[in-house]
This record gives sequence, structure tokens and C-alpha cells, in this order.
Amino acid sequence: MREDGDLRSLLQTLGSAVLGISLGLAVLVGGFVISRMTLADSTVVASGAPATATIAPSVRPTGTTPSRPTVAPTPTPVPVPTPDPMVVTAYQGQGLRLAALTIPANYTVVSPIAGTVRIELYQYVNGAIVTGATDQPTYPYIFVTSADRLIKLRPAAVDRDVKLLVKDGDTIAAGGGLFTTLTTAASSWQTFYDKNVTAQVIASVNAQPSGNELDPVPVFKK
Repeated sequence: MREDGDLRSLLQTLGSAVLGISLGLAVLVGGFVISRMTLADSTVVASGAPATATIAPSVRPTGTTPSRPTVAPTPTPVPVPTPDPMVVTAYQGQGLRLAALTIPANYTVVSPIAGTVRIELYQYVNGAIVTGATDQPTYPYIFVTSADRLIKLRPAAVDRDVKLLVKDGDTIAAGGGLFTTLTTAASSWQTFYDKNVTAQVIASVNAQPSGNELDPVPVFKK
């Protein structure tokens, strides 16, 4: 009977040991599970920590266009007209009111009025104004006659100092070329009347049909 009691005691001891081992394993497993859950939570918390800040792109309302810097347009250069080099001054000689026209070489003198052209040619021989002398410089007198005015121009020697652009009897429009200067030689007035004249043309204006003298300066000033 003692053996049965010993066996029972041994079995009880083994059962207690198994139970203790089972409880230990249960505690161990439970601790492992809890530690894993704690680690998972800490991982979630760590992953939820603030990351490097990024700037979200600005959203432009639909239908709008991007604004651009305002650039002032480049102004278009305005061409500046070349000033007329002709200088017009009042002059008196031989009892007449005249206009002295000072102009450079290669300048074309135009008619200030529309009219009919008449050309007279003169030479200066032995102190006298003559016509028909073929061996002397020839000086043209250029007339332009309209219904109300007569304009008379006295340039320097033809073919030497001026080139005629019209001929006797031509009809010319206002602004039409009469002659072009080849040199800066003075008007025939210097040769005929006044050695002090340096202007390239001496001009006069008369009313028509009365023939009354008019101030020529306003006619040639532009």
C-alpha cells in the first residue's frame, strides 16, 4: 500500500510540476505577446513623429492665368526730319526789297509757287551787263509767274556753279526743282552790283498783275 501512496505522491508532484511549467509558459507567452504589442505601439508612435516639412504647391483657381511681370514696351523711335539748310535773310539793293538765300553745294532750290518758267541769260563784260557773249560766264535769271505772283531768282553762273533743272517755257508745280547748286559761289548779284554779297541766290517777289513789290522773305522761309 505504501507503494501506491508513493506513486500517488509522485504523480501529484509531477502534476504540480507540469502545472507550474504550464503556468510559466503561459506567463512567458503572455509577456512576449504584451512586449510585441508594446513594440508595435511604439513603432506606430515613432512613425507618427513629425517628418521633414514639405511646402504644398500653391493651387491656382481654375480659369486664371499666371501673372507675369509688367515689362514697359520699348518706345519706337520717331524719325526726326532733317532741317533744311537754307538760310533766308532780308536784303536791300538797287532800291529793291530782296531775300538772300544762303545754301550749300548740291542743294536743289524749288519753286515756292506753281507757275510758268521763264529764263533769261546774262554776262558781265567790261563793267556792263550784256547778253549773247559766248566767251564769258553766263548768269541765269529764273522767273516763275503765277496768276498772283512773280518770283525772280538770281543764282551764280550756269553750268559752272548751278545746274538748271527747267527750261524756258516749262510749267512747274509748287515744290518742283528749279536748279541745283554745284558750288557755293555767290549769286550774280555779287558780280553785277555788290561785291559784299555772299549768298548763293538773291530773290525778289512782285504781285501780279499789278507788279507791286512784295516782301520776299516769308515766301522762302519754311
